[in-house]
Amino acid sequence: MPIATFRGEKSVAEVADKLYVRLTPRQREKAEAAILKANPQLSDIRNVPEGTILRVPDLPELRTKVSRSLENPDAQIAKTLADMLTSYTKELSGRIKNDQEATKSQLTLLKSAKFRREIASAPSLQALADQAMKTLDARAKSVAERQKLVEAAVKQALSDLDERWG
Repeated sequence: MPIATFRGEKSVAEVADKLYVRLTPRQREKAEAAILKANPQLSDIRNVPEGTILRVPDLPELRTKVSRSLENPDAQIAKTLADMLTSYTKELSGRIKNDQEATKSQLTLLKSAKFRREIASAPSLQALADQAMKTLDARAKSVAERQKLVEAAVKQALSDLDERWG
């Protein structure tokens, strides 16, 4: 079955019109039904991201448009993967930055003179605050190490995709 990429069409009828040559209203209905059956994610087309791989149903009575049906599926998949990996890396970096800022803020509070004065009369609270600082320091280091590992893995994956399918 040939494939094509979703390009932000607003309806399944629009997808059908972009995939098949000169559809009559009856052919369009048949094409829409076949497209939905092959690509159930299109039932909520507003939530389908551009670049999503679509299966193009083989309908003997309809002719597919050459420009869409003959796209290189391996290159399409590689590009989609690369785009998703890049997006994932950006999202992860943002989350890690937020985590690091929260950790820094918590450490700043735990180390502040005012906080230390407030808990000075309670040795158990001081011990708890010291343990919390150690835990936060260890977490910050662990997150930074994991971030480096993930970034290196994504960089290698992108390089491999580009080398093979770029």
